[in-house]
Amino acid sequence: MKSNEIIELLIKNKKIIKDTKILCIGDIMLDHYIYGKVERMSPEAPIPILLNESEDYEVGGVGNVAKNITSFGAYVSLVILTGNDDASKKIKKLIQKDKKISLIQIKNTNFETPVKTRYINRLKQIIRVDQEKTNFSFSKELKVKTISILKKLIKKNDLLIISDYNKGFLDKILIKKIIKVANENKKIVIVDPKKDDFSIYSNADIITPNFKEITEASKHKILDQNKLVLFSRELINKNKINNILITRSEKGMLLVNKNYEKKINAISRKAFDVTGAGDTVIAILSLMIAAKFDIKLSAIISNYAASIVIDYRGTAFTTFEKLINKIKQK
Repeated sequence: MKSNEIIELLIKNKKIIKDTKILCIGDIMLDHYIYGKVERMSPEAPIPILLNESEDYEVGGVGNVAKNITSFGAYVSLVILTGNDDASKKIKKLIQKDKKISLIQIKNTNFETPVKTRYINRLKQIIRVDQEKTNFSFSKELKVKTISILKKLIKKNDLLIISDYNKGFLDKILIKKIIKVANENKKIVIVDPKKDDFSIYSNADIITPNFKEITEASKHKILDQNKLVLFSRELINKNKINNILITRSEKGMLLVNKNYEKKINAISRKAFDVTGAGDTVIAILSLMIAAKFDIKLSAIISNYAASIVIDYRGTAFTTFEKLINKIKQK
């Protein structure tokens, strides 16, 4: 399909896209950015000294997925695990600024929202410091509560996104139950996987691993395109997954299902910042699928969207207008 035809189709379906309701569940993180400049080295060790000039907080993980969806005018029901820590409180305040996100918190007093602190020297990231608590327990009662909430929400939404960052909220049992609830309600399930056992995502409609994730799942050191397609089809047949959309940075994307594979070339060859690009892909892919676009076209449009956010610093999101302008430039 030509660029002008894609634009025409998007404009024609703009209201449908804006009226879409998507249920998102997954791991949320607090992205902390410290901006400054390095002008000298430390006398204590061979390391640069960053003079702190400003800082900022943004939502990452499934929160960034939700923001990418609402930036198109659509609605999100967002189910996340939170605690009583400062990061969880900041997350709540940041999300509540977006009136199109309905926030549902599963509260666990032992849990602390992961924080990723990135130190930026002018435009270049010099180090990232992660803070997360890994020894918390997610009780059986909370899992039951989570499924109960999903059963109520799923009927009101057009599609389900599972954003698995492997931070302890979504374990194997819970993921399988979530997908089962969606299947029973005949809702499309799209998963961003982080676990290397992809059988956990059986019966999902689409999974969106990056190249590193699917390579690790294959247990091979290197996968060329032929092996990538063969392994993807093996996953599809074994686990009843309809489509696998592999993001491959500067190589673009590869869409694989039982009947065909489609290579989608990257729009931008050089990325300024790839932070959150995968979130943009699954968000826009899901919007297009919910609006009844076919999988090939939805993947192509999500590729355009990702090419926009990698030109911005931090966890960025795009808009309907920016997407149209990007496609016009092609």
